[in-house]
Amino acid sequence: MYSSGELVTDFLRYRLSQRGHNWRWLCEQNGAAGLGTQPEPGAAVYSSGRPEAERARQALLDAAEEFELRYRRAFSDLSAQLRVTPDTAYQRFEQVVGELFRDGVNWGRLVAFFCFGAALSVESAEKEMGALVPRIADWMSTYLENNLEPWIQQHGGWDAFVQLYGNNAAARNRQLQESVVKWFMALTAVGATLAIAAFLARRR
Repeated sequence: MYSSGELVTDFLRYRLSQRGHNWRWLCEQNGAAGLGTQPEPGAAVYSSGRPEAERARQALLDAAEEFELRYRRAFSDLSAQLRVTPDTAYQRFEQVVGELFRDGVNWGRLVAFFCFGAALSVESAEKEMGALVPRIADWMSTYLENNLEPWIQQHGGWDAFVQLYGNNAAARNRQLQESVVKWFMALTAVGATLAIAAFLARRR
């Protein structure tokens, strides 16, 4: 058995490493060394030794890469448009995630959730806000376990996700091809209401 929290940690670690950021260093520098106890990924993406966990993690990476390739331009501007600071980061996280799952949960939105968390983490690391990275991981893990885990288990667990998105199936899956209903609707001046619409992937 593997936890959704492990999936968050491994996903963020790998995506940060793709941009030249060391997960362990970020966590240790910001008093969260416990989040960085596993080795950085090298040639092999994961090395947990648990085949079911490896399949879920690789399927998630494949789906995320396909998702971001399709919506690269909008996605690349995400964190910049949110104007995240250490003081506003959690509020922005809540707003985007609340909008993302406002109409319910599906696998496509779960992929978007992971992509958003990774984008926010990379943006934080690159803007000298590395202290946010382990906090973002905590926020994601808590939200996933408290709000999304029941849906995941009711829909076959991560094994069902692997069946949909594993073995390069992401490129063929209609759930990603149909995905974006709305992206950002409005960003206003500091202190005004921020209305965010983020990657609502319809499951049909």
